Amino acid sequence: MEGNTEYIKTLVKERLRAMPPDVSFSVGGFGDYTRNQLIDEVDKGSEVGKAAIDMQLTFIRKMPKLLNAQ
Repeated sequence: MEGNTEYIKTLVKERLRAMPPDVSFSVGGFGDYTRNQLIDEVDKGSEVGKAAIDMQLTFIRKMPKLLNAQ
């Protein structure tokens, strides 16, 4: 991820912005966050932001398998 860090951060933030603002996310042992809080955490590069990036990347990687299963 190192070489593409800014691109990945932008991708994750845009995916989060596409969701309703009142949606809530449970981020591992960190607790619950709103969409906007997660976007802020991604911007800061915090542990919560990194966990949010990992969650989104995992989903993106699994998406082709999910689509092919239908």
